[in-house]
Amino acid sequence: MKKFQNIVTEDIQLFDKKFKDSLSTKAGLLYKVTSYLRKNSGKKIRPLCAIIASGLINNINDKTYRSAILIELIHTATLVHDDIVDDAQIRRSQFSINTIWKNKIAVLTGDYFLAKGIQLAVKNKDYEIIDAISNVVGKIVEGELIQIEKTKKLNLKESDYFNIINLKTASLFECAFELGGIAAGAEKDQIKKLKELGLIIGIIFQIKDDILDYGLLQYTGKKSGNDIKEGKINLPLLYSISKMKFLEKRKSIRILRSKKNTIQDIEFIFSMVKKYEGIDFSQAKINRYYDQAKIIIGSFEEGKYKKSIYSLLDFLIDRKK
Repeated sequence: MKKFQNIVTEDIQLFDKKFKDSLSTKAGLLYKVTSYLRKNSGKKIRPLCAIIASGLINNINDKTYRSAILIELIHTATLVHDDIVDDAQIRRSQFSINTIWKNKIAVLTGDYFLAKGIQLAVKNKDYEIIDAISNVVGKIVEGELIQIEKTKKLNLKESDYFNIINLKTASLFECAFELGGIAAGAEKDQIKKLKELGLIIGIIFQIKDDILDYGLLQYTGKKSGNDIKEGKINLPLLYSISKMKFLEKRKSIRILRSKKNTIQDIEFIFSMVKKYEGIDFSQAKINRYYDQAKIIIGSFEEGKYKKSIYSLLDFLIDRKK
């Protein structure tokens, strides 16, 4: 367990229990799939953000956990559907749902998670939670579609990149902090700060993910250069392309357009990112966002939840996978 998790161990244990209960089902196949997903559920960073947000306001309650559960259900559903869209075989160093049970069952499982989340909120009349969640699901879908369009045309600008990651990735972190604040009865100015913090943390998370795509396989738990193979331009490559000479850029675009890339193709892109210091540029962006996040966190009262969010921030900066 990571340091940021150790600080709030009791909260995580209670969340795990409530999350398991929320997925109870008598359908045999569905039980197998959901059990498999729970065993490979990752670090639960997003639901933990909702809990920490309530903790920063000093009021963790049942609504906090319902918000955290809904965030995790939505996140899991989007991952399952993403793996289908990307034809991904591996998720968190394990076989993806679509690899084991094929696309039809994977789609239905993702739909089940979405339905369970809405059902939980409606049952408890958490209408403001439903409003926030429906909004964020719309953003995630919009971000995915914009990325697909830009990937086909390969005309991504830095402003496009940040628009996409704000919608696809950061919006769910923003929502987690917002829901945690709402559940805790936070004031409008507090919720505004929490949302801003969530958005920054989501941006840091994604840029770090981009950097890790150039890391070693044993660290990332995924195939190195995965974005390149999918024809996606991440931040290190986006910056590097802007600095490349004509022939270098033309070869890079050809590789990104290709449906099948050789090891030499991937190595060429890696060499370009190294040559034009795309990783350093991206890390500098992270550092600036890190400083912004620390300023916001500093405005909240001292306590274990403030310690946990500081620790989470450090983990996101230093993580190897």
